[in-house]
Amino acid sequence: MKANELRIGNYIQFRHTETPVKITLGDFVREYKNEHLEDYEPIPLTEEWLVKFGFESDSYQDMYVLGWLKINCDKTKGKLELWIENITGKVVYIEHVHQLQNLYFALTGEGLNQNKEDG
Repeated sequence: MKANELRIGNYIQFRHTETPVKITLGDFVREYKNEHLEDYEPIPLTEEWLVKFGFESDSYQDMYVLGWLKINCDKTKGKLELWIENITGKVVYIEHVHQLQNLYFALTGEGLNQNKEDG
């Protein structure tokens, strides 16, 4: 994970814990801009995180949906694979929470936050 992959509002976690941390402006200036990321790691994107962000499961089509954004889901390989397929058929795999947050922001101009925390 590199500092240029992160935005204010992204969730990451302290290494060797499962405690999510939401990046604030102070954090960003102090830690991430200076690339002191050795104590942090990306959070794997799971179905639980999708639900926290407000996505709803569409089990008939093996996908999660939030408005017009649909994330395909494949559990047949022993691990969860999530991806978005564009109209040309190109597949973009999403592995980490901050990647989904950044993609959502790029597409909508809005932040993607946990429902329980941010209303």
